[in-house]
Amino acid sequence: MSAVLTVKNLAVDFYAKGAIVNSPLRGIDFDIDSGKTLGIVGETGCGKTLSALAIMGLLPENAVQTGEISLSGVGKLSSASMKSVRGKEISMIFQNPHSALNPTFSIRDQLKYVAQSCEIQKSEIESTSREGLHSVGLRDVDRILNSYPHELSGGMLQRCMIAMSLLSKPKLLIADEPTTALDATVGRQVLDLLLSLQAQNGFAMLFISHDVGAVSHVADQISVLYAGKVVENGPSSSLLDSPRHPYTRGLFGAVPSVKVPRGELVAIPGAVPLVTLGISGCAFSTRCTLSDGACDTVPPSVEVHGHRVACWKVS
Repeated sequence: MSAVLTVKNLAVDFYAKGAIVNSPLRGIDFDIDSGKTLGIVGETGCGKTLSALAIMGLLPENAVQTGEISLSGVGKLSSASMKSVRGKEISMIFQNPHSALNPTFSIRDQLKYVAQSCEIQKSEIESTSREGLHSVGLRDVDRILNSYPHELSGGMLQRCMIAMSLLSKPKLLIADEPTTALDATVGRQVLDLLLSLQAQNGFAMLFISHDVGAVSHVADQISVLYAGKVVENGPSSSLLDSPRHPYTRGLFGAVPSVKVPRGELVAIPGAVPLVTLGISGCAFSTRCTLSDGACDTVPPSVEVHGHRVACWKVS
């Protein structure tokens, strides 16, 4: 199976007054096959959303991106080619539909705008919009089409966002924290909806979240991101059952579980570094109980039980 998306050594530097002030992405690699989901997890500030924005070509003006991003059938994506695939070959669902949608336009007008950008024929826009809303489980389509964002619930808005993102039948769907603004029950419904739509349409999905439970529900493969680097990558089931990197163990160990009572939860001490510029060794070493002198050098990429782990102390 060939990869729909391939990312090689993706890095992002931010500049101010001609000098680099931060490097929040420091060279990440991953690929996603058609019909499969890669989950990216990590604390706030690890570079999850920035990775998605880099893939979409939506970085701010003071950001400089290096590395390679390739989309099957298109090849390596440049700034110019990104304009022709964004919203068509690649679509994105943002974490807060209330802020992602325009409050001054009806849902019908916003679906119409997306359909036009996807070059759907004018005579088919209304029927395509209706079909899109039906496909995400919305039934009172007339009311929804005539509604403005503030007149709909968060769950309904997120379904509208999903419908818009799939109008073009993309090869890749990026879901950036799609359940963060929703309550637990509605969030689970949205996750199940994404899986159902993926089974029907066969798109690859990049699913970004700090919620380990949500990622475990949808992902075939998981990449754990810390301070702009992938510290562990592997199949979802084995990585969740047997995490190898100290950060992954700490991250998963801080998640409550009804299946495995663990007593008092233990948080990882410290915080993700705000500025990664100048970090030469393992960025997690200042928070790691296993850290020693070896951690001051660049950690190796070791394969253990099918996981790629960047750690000197991997076991």
